Amino acid sequence: MPGSRPPVPARRPRSVLDRLQPSACRGDRLSPTNRQARRFDGVYLVTSPQRPVSRMVATVAAALEGGVSFVQLRDKGSYSAEERTEAGGGLRELCRRYDVPFLVNDDPQFARRVAADGVHVGRDDPSPRVARAVLGPQAIIGATVYGKPSEEHAASSAGADYLAVGPFFPSPTKPDEPVLPMHVLDAVVHRSRLPVFAIGGVTPENAGVLARHRVAGVAVVSAIMDAPDPRRAAEAIRRAFAEGRGS
Repeated sequence: MPGSRPPVPARRPRSVLDRLQPSACRGDRLSPTNRQARRFDGVYLVTSPQRPVSRMVATVAAALEGGVSFVQLRDKGSYSAEERTEAGGGLRELCRRYDVPFLVNDDPQFARRVAADGVHVGRDDPSPRVARAVLGPQAIIGATVYGKPSEEHAASSAGADYLAVGPFFPSPTKPDEPVLPMHVLDAVVHRSRLPVFAIGGVTPENAGVLARHRVAGVAVVSAIMDAPDPRRAAEAIRRAFAEGRGS
């Protein structure tokens, strides 16, 4: 998100956050009056379940310094209930410091328990309408689609705020997922009135390619979470995406 960041509130952080002091904040506060004005674009970080949880939170903190615009907790059952709660609370507090939305993958009830800003749902998860009923009108609801107009219409009609579609490159996170042709991405972007994020196999080398297909943003897992320097990786993807949009 563009713009300068306001000073960080003076309060003592907890656990791993004691060591993580953001240099600034991004975007507008999520509130009942301005959620609809929030921009849905840029680099959307989706976590992988690193251990200990403090390591994962530190990785996300570095990525936030690198300019990611959204953070989604995705563990797919890899964390224990205690670890998951620790991860949710840690990311919630961290994202609030950076004024970046924090979402949870799949589980509206868990998103509510950890006071997340929203939830992202897929094909086998509760619908956006169910998620909205659980989380309320100000929650951010994202939905994965797979290139079918009926899915896009259903997600939009059910109250999704953005769509995610992919992969368009081989994905380390989902190695068995078939790669979609770029014309599928073009069709989804053309049809949808919602912002569209491209997902799967996104790297600094191809983020600009996706940007030229007029997506709102790119969702990234491995290229940031597994990077030796997550901050630099996030910066590189953000820069490549911005350059692609400008070309």
